[in-house]
Amino acid sequence: MRLKTIVIQSASDNRPKWVTDCLLGVEAWSQRQGFAYQFFDDAFFDVLPECYRQKLAGRGPILADLARLLHIRAALEAGIDRVIWCDADTLIIDEGWQPSVTKHSRFGEECWLQTDKAGRLEVRRQPHNAFMIFLQTSPVLDFLIHTTESMIKRVDPDHIAPQMVGPKLLKALHNLADFDLEPEAGAMSPLLLQSIRDADMEVLAFFQERRTRPPKCLNLCASVIDDTDVDIQDIRKKAAELL
Repeated sequence: MRLKTIVIQSASDNRPKWVTDCLLGVEAWSQRQGFAYQFFDDAFFDVLPECYRQKLAGRGPILADLARLLHIRAALEAGIDRVIWCDADTLIIDEGWQPSVTKHSRFGEECWLQTDKAGRLEVRRQPHNAFMIFLQTSPVLDFLIHTTESMIKRVDPDHIAPQMVGPKLLKALHNLADFDLEPEAGAMSPLLLQSIRDADMEVLAFFQERRTRPPKCLNLCASVIDDTDVDIQDIRKKAAELL
């Protein structure tokens, strides 16, 4: 039986053109796969409790970590079988790609290419929440919502670390829960992006040997990309050829 699936995304009206290009790519991919598509502008945060928004005022990414979970739960409660979340800066590499079947929950798996303190190349494999899939049977979604709300309620507002209820929380829980991960939904580090642009085959070969499978979509991590002018078509073409 085909699952009734919706893809959810959100972005501010004040965004670079390349992010809009990414959004259009995900919407087109959703339509091609027969998935419903839902986009939220800044009203995305209205789902959050007022006290939560006040405590995290000005911390959009942390606010979004809970808001996306609440919107996912709302879609499932409305009768959707499967919800796919993609961050706004997600680049679809293969428009024909279909995510793997999962029992109830799945997160993207980033193979983060970087250099260590000694300047040596390394790849760190870990979960990320820029790509998530939840089914109605998920025991993980409500737990994540509870844990996120509990952590923010108790934390000192002057000591809220970036990503504390996003990727950092997922990584900590993954060590215990061993979440189901989607290796084809990766994340592009600044070093990987530069290596693709430069066609640096030595660095790319190092990455290829250590990544699980060729990525079919990549989160471009807008928060760590310095450029405001990213040629999405060029990056997609090169990523498909080189990764």
